[in-house]
Amino acid sequence: MSKHLKGNVSQTEFHHIALKVTTDQTIHAHKLISNMDISSLDDRAKLAWSDCLLFYEDTVRLLNLSMWSNNLEDIQTWLSAAVTNHETCQNGFIDFNMTDYLQRLPFKIESFSMLLRNSLAINKAAASAGFKDKPGRKLSDGFPTWVSAADRKLLEETTNPLKVNAVVAQDGSGDFKTIMEAMAVVTSGSKTLNGTQGFVIYIKKGVYKENVEIKMSGESITFLGDGIDATVITSNKSFSQNQTTFRTATLGKFNR
Repeated sequence: MSKHLKGNVSQTEFHHIALKVTTDQTIHAHKLISNMDISSLDDRAKLAWSDCLLFYEDTVRLLNLSMWSNNLEDIQTWLSAAVTNHETCQNGFIDFNMTDYLQRLPFKIESFSMLLRNSLAINKAAASAGFKDKPGRKLSDGFPTWVSAADRKLLEETTNPLKVNAVVAQDGSGDFKTIMEAMAVVTSGSKTLNGTQGFVIYIKKGVYKENVEIKMSGESITFLGDGIDATVITSNKSFSQNQTTFRTATLGKFNR
């Protein structure tokens, strides 16, 4: 980072430089991982590697958001998620007791982890010094300040039902029989979002045995069911089936 520092710099400039260095290194790490020769890896190691590739794609996105934001609280959230991504990447290899593979990744795990944590600490210090609002401050409508206008509108929707974009029903009475079929249409872009409402999927009564993967970034997706004991999403993926812990999630969000 020293080559980026010229003379005296303000706290704001130092904060920006720290984010810039971390972002550049994350992009470099992602490039190295994506170009890595994995032909010698076994199937489990390849699965853990593919998880890492997803995590670093998401970390690049999170750091780019941080670079262009003035909201230190948002940046703290994004940097915390970046640290979690990095740790979960490692956990994929740890799950399979294959920690030696971590040394084959084309960058130093320890130094990269320190870089992320330093950025997180620098941002936390800046937030503590400059954020004047009281924690948990709410707007006049009762929502916390971090809840966006679009999300407030969605949460306040009580008298008029939400407009449903797609219906999932196992008996064939809806648009789709599985949740993932509905999600495939959403992520393909063939269905348009309802303005600030986002995309609403109504899932009729039934037990849906599937791993639901939401592969999109930024858009709002709402699932509506028929009740806690009526609409059930369940899955039985586990570590014993040679799955990383990350891959066993019944419902997972993957940014792209």
